[in-house]
Order: sequence, then C-alpha cells, then structure tokens
Amino acid sequence: MKKSSLIITIILIFCVLLLSVVWSYFRNSLDSLDLPETSDAEIYDRHYVLIPEAENSVLWQAIYESADLEAKADNAYLELLSRDSGSSYTTADYLRILIASQVDGIILKPDGTDEVRELMDEAISEGIPVVTVLEDDSDSERISYVGLNSYQLADTYTELALACLDGSDGEIMILVDSASVNPVQTLAAAQLTRYIEQEKTDGQEINVSLYYLENTTDFDSEEGIRELFVNYSPLPDVLICMDELLTECAYQALIDYNAVGSTDIIGFYYSDQILEAIEKGIIPATLVVDTEEVGSYCMEALNEYHALGHTSSYYNVALSLITEENVADYLANTQEEEG
Repeated sequence: MKKSSLIITIILIFCVLLLSVVWSYFRNSLDSLDLPETSDAEIYDRHYVLIPEAENSVLWQAIYESADLEAKADNAYLELLSRDSGSSYTTADYLRILIASQVDGIILKPDGTDEVRELMDEAISEGIPVVTVLEDDSDSERISYVGLNSYQLADTYTELALACLDGSDGEIMILVDSASVNPVQTLAAAQLTRYIEQEKTDGQEINVSLYYLENTTDFDSEEGIRELFVNYSPLPDVLICMDELLTECAYQALIDYNAVGSTDIIGFYYSDQILEAIEKGIIPATLVVDTEEVGSYCMEALNEYHALGHTSSYYNVALSLITEENVADYLANTQEEEG
C-alpha cells in the first residue's frame, strides 16, 4: 500500500514539474512574439456604408474612392458594401441589415420601390441619415440627393442626339429601366422628348420612343437589349442609354449582331470597353458625372447632418462629355491607374 502511494506521489510531482516547464516555455514564447499594440488600432467617430448599384462598376468604385478620402479626413470609416453577383440579397435586405447594425449613415441609389422607400424612412426614424446618389426618391425622408437634375440630362442628350441625325429624319430610342421607375430617369426621358420636338429643324421628322427594360440583374439588362436587336427592325438611328450597364450591353450587342454603323449609341459614364468604342468612332459620345464631386458631397451631407441636424436637400454635380476629341486623355488616365 505504501509502495503504491509513493509511486502516485512521484507521478504527481513529475506532472507538476512538467506543467511548470510547459507554462514557462509558453510565457517566454509569448514575450518573444511581435504583437501589435492595442493602442495602434484605428478608432473612428462614425461608420458609414455605401451600397453600390453593381459590384464591379467603374462608376461606383470611383464614387467610393472619392468619398472614402473625405471620410478619413473627418475620422469616419466608409464601408463599400460587397454586392456579390451570385447573392440573392436585395437593396431592401441590405437596408434591413444596416438598420439593425445601427450604422451612422447610408449612401445608395434607390430602386424606386415602396419597400426600399419605407426602409429608407425607417432608417431615418432610427437616427440613421440616408443620402441618395445619381437617382432620387423625393417621396422618401432621405436627408439629401447628390446627382444630376432631369433638365441637365435632357438638354445634353438632346444636343448629342440631334447632332447624330445631322438634320435628317430618324428615330431616337431611349432605353429606360422599368424596374426602378425612378423620377430622375423618367423626368429626363419626358423632358428629352419635349426638347427634341422644340430643337429639331423645320420639317424634320423625328420619332422618339421609350424601350423599357427589366433590370433586376445584369443578365436581365443584357437579355433585354439582345431582344431589341433581334426583334426591332430597322434599328433606331440613335440609342440613348441612361446608365453605365446599359451602355456596355448596347455596345456589345452592336458588335455581336454586326450592327456597327446601323445605330449611334449615346452612353452614360465609361469603362475600358466604352472608351475603346469611342476611340474607334463606334460610340459618338458618353456622358460623365464628376465622381469626385459625388463622393465629396455625400460625405459633406452626412457630416453636416451629424454636426448640425440638417443639410442641403440637393447637391448638383458637374456633367461633362467624352468624345473622339478627348477620349485619348481618359484612356491615358485609365492606363496610368492600372499601371
């Protein structure tokens, strides 16, 4: 009995010594690690979120980069929400998540649905300011709209469309996203029709039509434009595209259906593909919104609202054109950024 007790005592002593050695080694290992100081962690005053219209959009990436610079200057963190093309989450779903997360501000392009409008209003009621970008929902409680006005768009599109016809009769078709039913886009299309009627030459016959596209996904836009090129004959003389995605889809259909020269595309914003099309003379022009102003104004609206409890309800941004005359400058800039 005494012998077994002695053996147990020896084993326990050995275990205690072994644990002591292991603990000592562990402490020394921790001391040798180059761990970051907790004081180096960045602490922000506010957390804002930008919901982009599309995941890989050049336009939305440019807006984010500009807004992010302004956010950092004011010690705020701006998160660019990742919209995976394979995800089933909608803008409404993201708004619910952000409201539950109690972020300090939301920037988005509304889709015109009652559901999103109600969620924007819910965010405001929860103390979360909402800024709409490029397209507005004036029936909502959003604190501010940053973008273009319908008259500005209509005037520019009219001038370009009439230049394409060069005094001849013809048809101008406006591609409209029927899913968003957005006031700015709808008003611009209506105003464009009136402007063309007013500005056309005496005796010139111009038919202006609207072609509605479902735009729930990128594939819907692409498929809708392909149906236009297959079923519409002859193609309209001028196609007016009111966003970046529609411009790219229309240009690709022009190539795929060997319709280059059959119709002129007037686009909105740009990508490498659109710039190359302008350089080749396939697309006469595309409208460009000043993304630096958009990003800066978004942050100004949110920061001013947090500081004062109010801000300007509308920020008008500059609009310019890319044509064959200046496309080389944009191509050089994009190559420099990629390099």
